[in-house]
Amino acid sequence: MATGRKRKHNKHLPTSMYERSGSFYFVDADGKWINLGREYPHAIEKYNRLNEDDHPDINTINDLIDRYLAEISPTKAPTTHKTNVKQSKYLRAAFGELRPSELTPRAIYMYMDARKAKVRANRELAMLSHMFKKAIRWGVVDKNPCLGIERNKETPRDRYIEDWEYAAFRSFVDNWMAAYMDLKLLTGLRQSDMLALRWPQFQEDGIHVTISKTKKQIIITWSDHLREAVRAAAESRTTYKARESEYLFCNRQGIPYTTGGFRALWHRKMVKALELGILKERFREHDLRAKTGSDAELEHAIKLLTHSDGKITQRHYRRKAELVPPLR
Repeated sequence: MATGRKRKHNKHLPTSMYERSGSFYFVDADGKWINLGREYPHAIEKYNRLNEDDHPDINTINDLIDRYLAEISPTKAPTTHKTNVKQSKYLRAAFGELRPSELTPRAIYMYMDARKAKVRANRELAMLSHMFKKAIRWGVVDKNPCLGIERNKETPRDRYIEDWEYAAFRSFVDNWMAAYMDLKLLTGLRQSDMLALRWPQFQEDGIHVTISKTKKQIIITWSDHLREAVRAAAESRTTYKARESEYLFCNRQGIPYTTGGFRALWHRKMVKALELGILKERFREHDLRAKTGSDAELEHAIKLLTHSDGKITQRHYRRKAELVPPLR
């Protein structure tokens, strides 16, 4: 596999893979740029095929992490891959020099107990377990030491956005962000899928979306409110470059917002709204998805949030008190 200088941008991409002008490229050992296409999952598949015979031996957990980050993690949603990169730093520090066969459940429990960020430790355990599943398939080990490990206790987030809070913040933010809020509330889409919305997805029968996390394909059918939210988003694009962009949500130069850039804009508006007394308590962009899950009927919420298991919807996204009629 070709190696290059340390990158300053797109650090979530695997070695020798770059994004330029909306397409992904692989730069081989001779410096040739090979176009991998515009769609991230397909680009990763082509990248892996180009490098399928170029995997080093796995002698340590550091080696296992390297292969996982190069081959498996990039096939996930971009935000998940970025999270895996961050998680790997902690796993390397704790276990990196061990041989995979030397990792024991006791060592993992010691890690879970020592980690101050208990919820993050659970996510790191999940990544570690998935790595060992792949290690079994790759012939590195015969068993997964993470099986049966008890996770740290988690308390589901219960912040529910009241209607008045939603309306107050929506009136305070810029027009494009207000349209974003409306569209997100109506569809329940994840932030990554919202920011990736492009005009070809808006078709006669509805909005065609391939969920980045699960690759499930859905069509969100039109309603008057949904059409109005899309129209408002389009009209909020005031510059020529923005109007010509294929992305629904983009900056003045027509470039789609990154998740990090969007979070920074959201944070600044939220801090200002709290300072001015417009809101009494902050809420996150992700809480909009929970409001969708709470305000819709349960079966409708499960479909909108594209959960294969309704228990996830009930545990994490139903944050409003249930109305229960009396016996009589």
